[in-house]
Amino acid sequence: MKKNQGFTLAEVLITLGVIGVVAAMTIPGLMNTYKKKQYYTQFMKARSVIENTLRMYANDNDCEIADGSCEFFKSENIEKLGRYFKGVQYITKDNCTKLLSGYEKMPIKSYDKEPVDEAQNSEDFCSSDDLVDGNILGIMTIDGMMLYFDYDYGYGNGHLLDINGPNSGPNVFGRDIFMFYTRSSVGEGFCNSIWGISKACKEKNNYGWGAECYNGDFSSDCGARLIEESKMNY
Repeated sequence: MKKNQGFTLAEVLITLGVIGVVAAMTIPGLMNTYKKKQYYTQFMKARSVIENTLRMYANDNDCEIADGSCEFFKSENIEKLGRYFKGVQYITKDNCTKLLSGYEKMPIKSYDKEPVDEAQNSEDFCSSDDLVDGNILGIMTIDGMMLYFDYDYGYGNGHLLDINGPNSGPNVFGRDIFMFYTRSSVGEGFCNSIWGISKACKEKNNYGWGAECYNGDFSSDCGARLIEESKMNY
């Protein structure tokens, strides 16, 4: 009778080596795709919360988001807005460095992995000449979302959204950090979107500028691109 023969040690090692090579080639791509889907979902959730909250605030305070009359460069109005969130913590000039310490460990970058020119760490945020009139600079919600109301990036001073807060990575524009705008100087030119200029908006209005998230030069319009494409396609 013939004996049953198993795999030799060499054959097993070769098989494991092939599996390892295939895994090394595919797992990083799968993880990157998964993370992009996660960031997209978090952004869309944050977008819904922020837009609904802004609408309620505007209605209750008889002001308009589109024309900038709600004036979110005033501390007193940021404080009022914070009351619409549960468990909010205010970012002040006194606690700013502590609350934004994550930006010291992970300096802010663009999605193309290039460092941004403006505020890259907590010291830059908290020691800059703020346009915000008063002590309150932003809010942090109980689920970790951060809204910072004076950030100079792209089209001048706007507001910064960090969907998972400064202490959770990757702290990258277009991934977990986005710009939004609530004043008249960017109203009509942004096709009435607080999240920036989409590609369709740029082409429709024949702008020679804007939609930077499509170019890789800037990341200030990535919110508009996510909404336009319904996925993180960059």
